[in-house]
Amino acid sequence: MENNIKNKVERVIAKISNRDHYLLKNDLNERTIAHKFATYLQEEFNDYDVDCEYNKKVDEDNGSKNIYILKVECEKLRKKTRNEILINDEEYSKFSIYPDIIVHHRGNNDNNLLIIEIKKSTNAIDRKFDYKKLQCYTDKSPYNKLHYKYGLFIEFKTGNLELTTPELIWYRDGDEYI
Repeated sequence: MENNIKNKVERVIAKISNRDHYLLKNDLNERTIAHKFATYLQEEFNDYDVDCEYNKKVDEDNGSKNIYILKVECEKLRKKTRNEILINDEEYSKFSIYPDIIVHHRGNNDNNLLIIEIKKSTNAIDRKFDYKKLQCYTDKSPYNKLHYKYGLFIEFKTGNLELTTPELIWYRDGDEYI
């Protein structure tokens, strides 16, 4: 992992923990937390665009960001599928996605640097689909064309009076990365 990116993310975590502990302590909406996180991230990555819930992909026919997951993996994740396609004789499910935060250059897919999914510890939804999305965002396969250099899953500990370090899981090339 490029230490520079990791250090920037750690500075942002420190800012949100110190300046916006109220959001975490009072268990506010994940979108609220993601917005503040993105605001501080933009300060660290001032030569990139930092966006929340960004759904535009410049080379898809309909313009949306899509990922493709093997249908059998979707069944394991208990994820309902609607848009199924055949790729190299294997069934895939197509998902239009809205990542929590991305660090990129708008208008092209040449420099997709970092994609972040955020969850609160009080959110009971299984994280497995988030992990799978981060694998797809960062893999180099010909059908998942987003090719973000890094992916990051962050679980903020919410509803606590005391500050705690969030859980971080990094992804690169479609795999968990330490």
